[in-house]
Amino acid sequence: MNIAVQPMRISRVTVIDDDDDGREDLMDQLREFNMEPSAITGKFGLEIDRLVAEIEAQNPSFVICDHRLQPKGLASFFGVDVVRRLVERRHPAMLLTMYQSSDRLKLRESRDAVPVIVGRDAFRPERVSDYFEVCTREIQADPVDERKAHRSLIRVDGMSESGGGRDHVLDAIVPSWSPDHAVPIPLSCIDPSIRNKVRVGTYLLGDVNIGSPTEDDLYFRNVNEVAPPPKEGL
Repeated sequence: MNIAVQPMRISRVTVIDDDDDGREDLMDQLREFNMEPSAITGKFGLEIDRLVAEIEAQNPSFVICDHRLQPKGLASFFGVDVVRRLVERRHPAMLLTMYQSSDRLKLRESRDAVPVIVGRDAFRPERVSDYFEVCTREIQADPVDERKAHRSLIRVDGMSESGGGRDHVLDAIVPSWSPDHAVPIPLSCIDPSIRNKVRVGTYLLGDVNIGSPTEDDLYFRNVNEVAPPPKEGL
């Protein structure tokens, strides 16, 4: 049964950003739309639980967190880990990112659990209520269409190693999303029980939000079956 989201005015917004200028600019944008932003500052190192506790102590309606928190020393972890933790605890939160190429695989690992990721340049304060609704609906198990998972066929078109040779990356095609567009996904998105069976040309089954409008918004969940190749003409 669908759970209706009641309209809500977003008032208190907590902002986490290690860059002072970027944080103040974002807070000014929120004030222009009659929101009441507050900041989290300090040094948290590896203490993500302490950061989450400080956020919860502010009791915000919504949280906006930057992805890279390390350059100015706010934290040694990433913003995506913070947002994931908040959503798991049923707090609406979104991630801002510059979508640097080195971040894309890490973001893919958590994309199924992080409802809203927006490029820093694409963020619009007037859309905060929309971002909030996407988060809230997912927390209430009624995701918007572009976030709904569908059991989908996935074809492995290539395999490579990421920087440092530590992790394998698959070039995956989801025919029901785009039959000609390969999407890089980390091997960690594949269930451990079938990883040793994955080869170029292997077909897998997993849950994919094939209504996603962009590659960056695709997620891969429960990729836990090896599938026979589809018959020609089907």
